[in-house]
Amino acid sequence: MSWLDDLRKPKEEPSTREFFYSHDRLANQYFAVIRLTWYLDGKVCAVTESSIATYDKDVVAEFTSILNNALKLGADASVVCIEEAQALGIYEK
Repeated sequence: MSWLDDLRKPKEEPSTREFFYSHDRLANQYFAVIRLTWYLDGKVCAVTESSIATYDKDVVAEFTSILNNALKLGADASVVCIEEAQALGIYEK
């Protein structure tokens, strides 16, 4: 089996992942800190952390873009943000 065979296989839909959101104050004028846990073959392969500063242009667009892409690709996400979840369009199921 070659690496080309792996590319030809249809990609499986990512399984359900975890999403944790906490509304809290953050130091140094941060809007949010997002920690993503990435998986490969069902095992953790990487953990990344991003921070979004309140002075960044379009902070909400950047925030939603990072989360939307990560969750679609099957990462777990943990967020601490200065904004209420409902103000960002995040609601519990």
